[in-house]
Amino acid sequence: MSTLKGLRANKNLSQSELGELLGVSQTTVTAWETGKTVPNSKNVFELAKLYSVEPTVIFNAIFKQKT
Repeated sequence: MSTLKGLRANKNLSQSELGELLGVSQTTVTAWETGKTVPNSKNVFELAKLYSVEPTVIFNAIFKQKT
């Protein structure tokens, strides 16, 4: 899957669980997934590491949802 939500779902994580792993709130994760905000560079790399993908996959997921 190429969406932030899909990547999270593939790891069987809730928004709250992901937030805890990254040190952000569930509200922040929701905002990323809906395109209201984007993760900072540190979180992009943390998401990539967590999901075992290249950071470009995260960037593509962020910018694809904005189109």
